[in-house]
Amino acid sequence: MRVRQLTLTQSALAAIGLVLACSMMLGASLLWHHYGALSSSARTLARLDAFRVVLDAAYHVSAERGPTNSALGREPTEPDPVRERLRAFRTSSDAAIARIPASLAPDVAPMRAQLDGARGQVDALLARPLTQRDHDAVEKAIFSMFAVYDATHPLTNAAMDKLLAGDSALIGQALVAYMLGELRDYAGRLGSYLVISIVRGEPLAGPSQAAFDQVRGRVLELWRLTSSQTSTRAAPLVAQAHQATEELFFNQGIRLLDDTRQQLDAGRYRGTPESFTDVLVPSFQPIGQLRDRFIAAVADRFNATYRHARADFIVAAIGMALVVAVELALLFVSRRFLFRPLMLARARVVDLANGRLHQPAAPGQLRSEMRDLFQALETLRRRLIEREQLDTERLRLTARLRRQADTDGLTGVMNRGALERLVERIARTSKKDRQIGLILLDIDHFKAINDELGHIAGDAALRALAQRLQDGLREEDVIARFGGEEFAVLVLDGSAADPDMLVELAERLRRLIEAEPVLLDTGAEVAITASIGIAAASVGPEMWPELLEAADAALYRAKREGRNRVATAG
Repeated sequence: MRVRQLTLTQSALAAIGLVLACSMMLGASLLWHHYGALSSSARTLARLDAFRVVLDAAYHVSAERGPTNSALGREPTEPDPVRERLRAFRTSSDAAIARIPASLAPDVAPMRAQLDGARGQVDALLARPLTQRDHDAVEKAIFSMFAVYDATHPLTNAAMDKLLAGDSALIGQALVAYMLGELRDYAGRLGSYLVISIVRGEPLAGPSQAAFDQVRGRVLELWRLTSSQTSTRAAPLVAQAHQATEELFFNQGIRLLDDTRQQLDAGRYRGTPESFTDVLVPSFQPIGQLRDRFIAAVADRFNATYRHARADFIVAAIGMALVVAVELALLFVSRRFLFRPLMLARARVVDLANGRLHQPAAPGQLRSEMRDLFQALETLRRRLIEREQLDTERLRLTARLRRQADTDGLTGVMNRGALERLVERIARTSKKDRQIGLILLDIDHFKAINDELGHIAGDAALRALAQRLQDGLREEDVIARFGGEEFAVLVLDGSAADPDMLVELAERLRRLIEAEPVLLDTGAEVAITASIGIAAASVGPEMWPELLEAADAALYRAKREGRNRVATAG
């Protein structure tokens, strides 16, 4: 059966149709990518809003303690503005809790029950005259309000988990917002401890004194941890709220707390819980404002990301439509103004080849482009030269990218994949009796460095460790970042066969690592040490798994035995 061949026109049209189909597939893929980015941004915004709502509910629950303290320390009157204020705060708390998304409902119920129980204790006391309110019962009621805020922690953690599941890069901002909420609550607790002392008419003593000092220390530590994210380097509104918090609470509020405590200790305080609370509570307001503005600034950044993603999606959709329209127009124009003249020229060439000379060689409607054919060939030659230059440049870039693929981007040393490829090559090409040594080490307590000083400090510690290893190793030794804070050193010379020399090399590296602290960009210093495990094995097909397992076991033995030490494979 003879297969019918396509004409030139049909082949060209089929090619253009294929290009059109490929363009549509590429455009659809691009649209899907932008749609994914748009959807991801929208989900992150929704989760961030849910996290904000939960923090707001916790803030209202914490703020409810202020009017509660005032009401517990005064005789009721009719009308009673303090109780009206307490009812207004409770209404605000209930409204804030009601705004929590339904997806977090399982964690809301325990907190709601704790809140209702605490309010019941407070209301039972408020129903009695001031002289009949037992001091221990007042203290218990205030502590029950503490427990209500503590009951919001599972809810806050659940909202944070959902937020970070969508975008783990938000962990820093989420923690700052969480710590600002904690700061507001702990500040309120300082006042509550003093209210208990005022009600009793006694100075702080025993557990209450220890709790007050502990909470005061937490307040100062939380402020230190959040200041770097909310001070002058933050958004203007956030920086303003930071300054207001510094002035109103950490200057005036803390001074009021300390002065009141000193007066209570000296038996000279003559105020009431209501007067003390009325003066202290306004100093807490900038803390809540700071948290709200910080979250708003984060939301603004993600709103900008969402708008950009939406704009990119729209531009991609318009671009795809334009490309398809242009290709359809090109299909029409090519068929009418290019392929038909070419087929006519073909017919004329066939006519000339067959001696049919009666037809004109070139009809009058053809333009002069055909006479430029050889010039086009010369243009093509230049284009080919340019293509060759481009190919050379591409090869150079490919080699550079290959080098980058073998290098750890943070520390500049070899990465794990490159190291394992090197080991595989050594196993194939080396003699079977050759000994290979492996020194496996990681930074002690690296997680604590990240948690306490931030990931920037952790990165600085990793770079410093890599540099010290490079300084302490010999030219024939191979260093690689094996993963996280773990590094591997491959010992390829004859010292790998001598256990004592291998231990001496590892000890030298350990001493070099702990010799001096790492200086951070902030001016702070962080000391680092490393636990080291060493092993050696003969070249063979199963050399690497055995060597790695032995060195890893030695490393963990070094950690178990106290860290900052060298352990050998047993």
